[in-house]
Amino acid sequence: MQNQQSNLKLISKNLHASYRQFMDDFTAAPTVVAPLLPMMPAFQRDLFLAQAHTEHYQIMLQMQPQLTESRPYNIHGVLKTLASGQLVLVNRQLHLTHLFDPDAIRYIKRV
Repeated sequence: MQNQQSNLKLISKNLHASYRQFMDDFTAAPTVVAPLLPMMPAFQRDLFLAQAHTEHYQIMLQMQPQLTESRPYNIHGVLKTLASGQLVLVNRQLHLTHLFDPDAIRYIKRV
């Protein structure tokens, strides 16, 4: 009986350590900070968005900080539009989809 309890404690400790390590990977702060790019004028941003949408370019968007971010951040992918008119950036390699507001874009670049 004592042996079973000690094995259970050992398994519990290993599981707890593995879970903590797994969660630390998700909550770790990024070590690389994206360089700050200049703010594009609205007319240029809209023109680049339209061109990226029609030509299906791979693009990089530098976004203004939102509620959970403290500094501008970069997102990559192909621009799509939902039926509702919402803009979406899809990155198939990373399996990510970003819904965004065009007014939150600082800079657009073709990758």
